[in-house]
Order: sequence, then C-alpha cells, then structure tokens
Amino acid sequence: MTGGGATHKTDPRGCLFQLLYSLGSFGLACASLWELNPSDRISIQKGSLLIALGFVYFVALTDFLNKLILRTSIGLSFVKKYRLRISDVLDITNKIVSAVQAMFSCLAGFFVCRWSCPRNFLQASHFLSESYAWFAASYFFYDIWSMYKVYAAEASNKILATLGLGANNANGAAAAAKRSKAEGDSGAAAVVNGGAGGALDEIPSISNGSLSILLASKLGTPSFLRYLITHKLMVFHHLFIGSYGLMVISFLRGGLGDCVFSFMYMMELSTPFVSFRGILSIMGLKESKMYVINGLVMLFTFFWCRVFLMPYVCYYYSQVVNLPFFEAFWRLPRGCKISILALFLPQLYWFRLMLRGAIKVFGKKKSPTNGSLGNDAATNANNNGIKPSQSKDREIRSLM
Repeated sequence: MTGGGATHKTDPRGCLFQLLYSLGSFGLACASLWELNPSDRISIQKGSLLIALGFVYFVALTDFLNKLILRTSIGLSFVKKYRLRISDVLDITNKIVSAVQAMFSCLAGFFVCRWSCPRNFLQASHFLSESYAWFAASYFFYDIWSMYKVYAAEASNKILATLGLGANNANGAAAAAKRSKAEGDSGAAAVVNGGAGGALDEIPSISNGSLSILLASKLGTPSFLRYLITHKLMVFHHLFIGSYGLMVISFLRGGLGDCVFSFMYMMELSTPFVSFRGILSIMGLKESKMYVINGLVMLFTFFWCRVFLMPYVCYYYSQVVNLPFFEAFWRLPRGCKISILALFLPQLYWFRLMLRGAIKVFGKKKSPTNGSLGNDAATNANNNGIKPSQSKDREIRSLM
C-alpha cells in the first residue's frame, strides 16, 4: 500500500503507546492502594485519583484495541477474513473492554467476599470494595460515549446506503474505493468523498483507527443527545451504576454491608459471555457450535448471577437478622429498597429477552414461511440494486 494513510494503517507503534498508557494507569491505581490495611476507607482525594486513572485506562485500552485491528497486518487480516466494517470493529472493541471490566469486577467481589463475609455480614469491610467503585465508575460513564460511537458508525452505514453508494452508484463507489486505496485516504471517508464529490464529508469516518464525527447533523447522523433519548434504559443503567452506585458504596452505606456489595460485584460474571456472544454474531458465526455453547453458558450465568443472586442475598440478610424474608426486606431503608428494585428489574427484562432468544433457537425449527421471508427480503434488496454484501464489501476494501 502507498500513501501516508496506508502507512499509518500498518504501523503498530501507536498500539504499543496506547497499551503502555493502559497498563501504566492500571499499575498506578494498584500502587496507590498498596499500603492500605484491609479495613481502611478510601478518601475523596484517593478516589478522585482512581476515577481519573480509570478513565485513562479504559480510553487507552479501547484505542489500543481499535488500532490493533485497524493498523496492524494481523488486525487487517482479521477484518478481511470476517468481512468486518468499521462499525463492527468499534462494536467488537466495546464488547472486549466491557468483558475486561466485568472480570475486574468479579475479582474485586471475590476478594471482598472472602474477606468480609466470614467475619461479619454487615460490619466487616475491605478497602477494595470502595476503591473499585471509584475506578469502575469511570467505565460506566465512558462506555456511554463508546456505545454512541458504535451507534453513530452503524447509522453512517445506513446513510451511505440511503444516499446511493451501495445502489445505483455501485460502479462509481467501487471506483472510489480503488482510488482511496491508491491515494492512502482513511477508511470509509475516502469512499464517501470519491462517490459523492465531497458532499458527504460530514459522515463519521475513521482516521488512524479512531472514529471522528464532523458536523454530522445536516445528513441525519444521530447526535449524542439523540442516542441518550433513544436508549433510555441502557443509559439509565450506566448512570445509575456509575453515579448512584458509587455514592452508595463510598458515602451512603456508612461502612456497612461490604459482603452484600461483594455479591453485587460478582453479578458481572455473565458479562464476558454476553460480550462474546455479540462478537461471534458480528463475525458471522451464529451457526457455529461455539455460539450455541456460549449462549447456554451465558443464559445460565446470567440467571445465576443477576436473577437468582439478588433474592438470595436478601434471604441471607433475613437469616442474619432472624426475620422472615419479606419482613426483613420491608424493614430495609426506603432508599435501599428502591436501589434493589432499580437494579433488579432491568435484569428480569434482559433475562426474558435472552430466554425468548434461546427458545427460538432450541424450541423452533425453521419453517418454509421463514425461508420465504428471507428470500423475499433478498429479492427486494436485489430489485433495489443492492446485493446483500455489496456495501459491506466496499467498506472492507477501503480498509485494505
């Protein structure tokens, strides 16, 4: 490949710098806790340092993964093999970072549980409970923006198709893709400019492995505010965990209940399997045995950690205070009851969706009607001049 853009695509040095930033910030966070005793509390100053280092860690980790896939020969081979678009890459990295955070949460919960629960269900505390609440709060805030970038990239794919780059202008867009490869332009932006004479400059584009969004409102690319409005449940979940959860663990609980919060941390055990399921789907491996096995494990861990575990903790508490289950729950402070319901009810909703998906896979066979619907959709796409994989192949070629 020639041109400045192509050189950047296969230059792994940027990956190494981002990896060092990520590992360094995590190392500093661990070092700041090194001299603490198990029962010590986390000061606001130390907590502020942890949340700042958390932002650096998760941002750098995401940037490292994006550049690893988009700027190294191994990553580009992966893109070519599984026919990934820019939005696919951003989605994969988002899910990997989510799985990493979940594993950290489970480890923190495990250590806190081993320390606090055998000593005293309500009174014993470990500094790791508060410190990880500070560190992980940055993830939940940052992940809202990360999910928006995926959402905006997917919206740009639809805009490209709507404006004819995958339909009547197929030959022109293909020629633009070839020009972008020869001239070293960056990603899908080169195809956009070549196929429409510069009229689409405001669509999200990749530059050196990072998504940039340039005044996209005129062409209908959704704003960050629109994403917040149209994804209320997910945004509320992240804001609730990141802000209110941090306040409860660090200030409002009065040093009580570390054993309870350790179980809450371990609720994240199902997240890596949820993320891996999404990644396999993006890679086009939904028919593989790995996808089916991972789906079953995901369903089991999600039920165990997010549906069963919270009522079990409430039952555990009722045994400690020697009261019937519902009476013990009713005597909890109002804020505690609201928090439990706000955290628990979305889990029931998501588990219901997972269960419905599993029933479709294992409880129903493909019928001729379903096949005809798929054929009709493909026929309609061909009648409009768009082959099912045409626009995706064009974006992939622009990355090569």
